[in-house]
Amino acid sequence: MSCRDPLRLLAATALLVVAGAAAAPAEAHGRLGAAEGRCRLFIGPDIMNFTGYLPEASKNEFCEDIPSTGPMIMVLDAEQAELRDMKVELRIVKDVGGEEKENENLEAVTVAYREPKIYPTGTINFEHTFNEPGYFVGIVTVIGEHGERWVSRFPFSVDKTFMRDLPVYLMMGLGVLAVAGIYLVHRRRNPPPQIATAAAAFKSPPPLSDSGLGDDADPQGADHGETTANQDGEAESPDKPSAGKAKDDPDDADNYRAAAE
Repeated sequence: MSCRDPLRLLAATALLVVAGAAAAPAEAHGRLGAAEGRCRLFIGPDIMNFTGYLPEASKNEFCEDIPSTGPMIMVLDAEQAELRDMKVELRIVKDVGGEEKENENLEAVTVAYREPKIYPTGTINFEHTFNEPGYFVGIVTVIGEHGERWVSRFPFSVDKTFMRDLPVYLMMGLGVLAVAGIYLVHRRRNPPPQIATAAAAFKSPPPLSDSGLGDDADPQGADHGETTANQDGEAESPDKPSAGKAKDDPDDADNYRAAAE
């Protein structure tokens, strides 16, 4: 494996994580999502504009998750004229883990229901009070007189917005870490010229060899203050004659006495 392979692997991981984070909200909320500044519900080939209100908590509109418990108003507005001639059924159920589990006992998990009805104006107002937080699924079913049956499901939460978005935040955090890892690895393998020059300037000098120490040493240093040992094992200086040498040379002794007189 070449040195570039880990970088390519990290780059591919970062792209996948970021792409997954970007796609997570659309997948989590099914057929309900924001587009062109509006919150839209896609049902069959048609579209309904969706608006949610909490009259007691805030006047702000919400598109997907309900920020708090209490009374809630949902407004669906059909864009296509054909929806005005079709029956619309509304149901809200507890999120029990899938449509198959819901159908095992649909009435038991249903928290709000409105039977199929034609809305000539194309506008549907649906009110319900959520007394406790939780996860739910909204189901809108459109039934036509020629046997058409279109169903749109959109999961949403009540007073649990942060917990629903937590996986998205985690995926985005992993993407940031992957990008940071790519940058650090690339910077270590290819440092900027200034840093490389500074690092070279602060390198420690090579250790001196023994031969180098011998060449730099004073060649006469061994002669300064050097002492030699006589036959009796006593140290004597080379600049001072030894007593034994004076005794062995009678001429030197006579010359010494003459100089003294």
